[in-house]
Amino acid sequence: MSPESVPLFLSAERADALAAWRSSEPTVLSLHLPVDAAGDYPAVLERLIRERADADPLLRSLGADLEQVGRFVRERFEPGPRRGLCVLSCRKYGLFEAFGLPEPPSPALDAGERPVLGALTALRRRYRRFLVLLADAGRARFVETYLGESIELESRAEGPSGQGLAALAERAEILRRSRRADLFVLGAAPELQSKLEPLLSEDLRSGLILEPLLGPDRPNAAAADRVAHREREAARVRESVLVQRFLDALENGAAVAGLEAAACALQEGRALVLLVREGYAKMGRCCPGCGRLSVDHRSCPWCFRATVTVLDLAAELADRADAAGVEVARVGPDPRFDAAGRVGVILPDSLARRSEVPAARALRALFATKDGGPSPLRERPA
Repeated sequence: MSPESVPLFLSAERADALAAWRSSEPTVLSLHLPVDAAGDYPAVLERLIRERADADPLLRSLGADLEQVGRFVRERFEPGPRRGLCVLSCRKYGLFEAFGLPEPPSPALDAGERPVLGALTALRRRYRRFLVLLADAGRARFVETYLGESIELESRAEGPSGQGLAALAERAEILRRSRRADLFVLGAAPELQSKLEPLLSEDLRSGLILEPLLGPDRPNAAAADRVAHREREAARVRESVLVQRFLDALENGAAVAGLEAAACALQEGRALVLLVREGYAKMGRCCPGCGRLSVDHRSCPWCFRATVTVLDLAAELADRADAAGVEVARVGPDPRFDAAGRVGVILPDSLARRSEVPAARALRALFATKDGGPSPLRERPA
C-alpha cells in the first residue's frame, strides 16, 4: 500500500496480516512515535533517526525507507486527537502500513525481518473493538471503532421497520463475527431500541451499549467520542479496583511497591500485574551484560559489570512487562497509589515470598576470589 492511500484505522484482518508478515531479510522498518499536542513529534522522529541510524548498521542500509517514513510523518500524517503513531515500511517488498494509537508509545525505530508490534499487543489487552449501529426511521449506518479510530462499514437508505428490523439485526450479527467486534453500540431513539433489542443475537445483547443520543445523522467522530468516553469510564473503574487490590495485597505481602522492588519482581518472573502512575518517570541503571534493571546499582549485583544510565526506568519496566505478557495498568491521579510509591507489582500468591536479590550463598557457586576462596559478598538483608 502506498503512503498516499494508507488508512490509519486498524481492522482485525489487517492486524492479523501484519502479525503474520515476514521478510526473508532484515528489511522491515518499524517506527513507534509519541505524538504531542505541541507538534514537536517530527523533531522527535529526526532525532530518533539520527541516533538509531548511527548505532544500527541495519537502519543505515534502509535509507529509502527512512526517507519514506519521514516524509509521511511530516507531510501526510494529521495528528488530531491521536497520541501515538506506528509506521511499518519495507520498500523492497511493497509494504507500507500506518495506524494511529490512543496512547503515546515509547519512541522506537527498529529494523528486522518482521514488523515490531509490541505496542499493538499491549493496547489490545486494554482496548476493545466496537461495532456501532446508528439508526432511525429513515436510515441505518454501521460504524466500527477501535483504538480511537472509526470507519463506516455500510449505510442503508431505507429505515428499519417491520421485517426490516429482523434483517438489520441479522446483518449486525454477521458484521460482529466478520469484524470480530467485542461490544455492540446501538445509537437510536428509545422506541426503536425497544423494538430492535429483542431481535439481536445473544452475543450482541451480552455486549450491548445503548446510546439514545446517537443517530445516523451524527458523524463517525461522534460515535468514536462516545466509545472513547465509555472506555475512559471503564478504565477509571478498573484502575480504582486494581489500586485497591494492590493496596490490600501490599498489606498481605502479596505485592511490592517502589521502582527497585518492582524491577526485581518483574525480572525474576514474579509479576502478575504491573501498576505505573501515568506520567511518572525516573532515571535508573541497566547492566549491559545481563540487561538487569535497577534504580541506582552502579555495579550489577548479578554479574558485577558496570551499569549504564536508563533515562526512564518506569517506561522501560512497562515495555518489558508488555513484552513478557504481564498486564500493565497505567494509573491516573490517585493519592493512595501515589503515597505507596507510584509503581507497584501484584504477585501471584505462590511466589509472593521469594527472595528479591541474589544471596551470597547462591553466588559462591558462580563467583570466587582469585585464590579460589569463597566470594566475600555478604548476604543482603531482606
